[in-house]
Amino acid sequence: MSKGYRRALFIFAASMMLLLAFGASAQQMCDECDPYNSYCSDTCLRCHGFTQDGGCLSYTYSTCGGPLGGGACLRDDCTPNWVETSRVTQGTYDGNSWNSCTHHSVQWVTLYDYNGCNNEESFWTQHYCDNVIDGSKSGGFYPSCCDGYGPNGPDPLYTCDGNHSCTG
Repeated sequence: MSKGYRRALFIFAASMMLLLAFGASAQQMCDECDPYNSYCSDTCLRCHGFTQDGGCLSYTYSTCGGPLGGGACLRDDCTPNWVETSRVTQGTYDGNSWNSCTHHSVQWVTLYDYNGCNNEESFWTQHYCDNVIDGSKSGGFYPSCCDGYGPNGPDPLYTCDGNHSCTG
């Protein structure tokens, strides 16, 4: 194999590796910008036109806060200070095994960003559903955490409505 051929082969292989490295890098699409976690300067790609097989014809670079990005985003100079402002129980149920049980409360939690980092005020509040194990019993054969007293007598009194999810 000649020196020129080896050199050309090396340059071709190195070029292909660079091309693959850049092509494999993860890039966020603009419709994936999250108003609670994406900063306004985070770069994203916007697709312009689709091929017959569903691929994208061309992309335009933008930012999550740019005109193609989606708008609502965190200001670059701000770190959110999320504080829980309310927790409302929306359901209760039990999980049990042959000699113990756990009492679950399903709670709708509200958080507020006291730093007001998002450029749109409606995103200073967020919610999530939390499944909290708030009691247990053991002993006996298939004990219930849905009716009757907890392990310490009448407080707490275990009840359940069977709701396993939040309604908001």
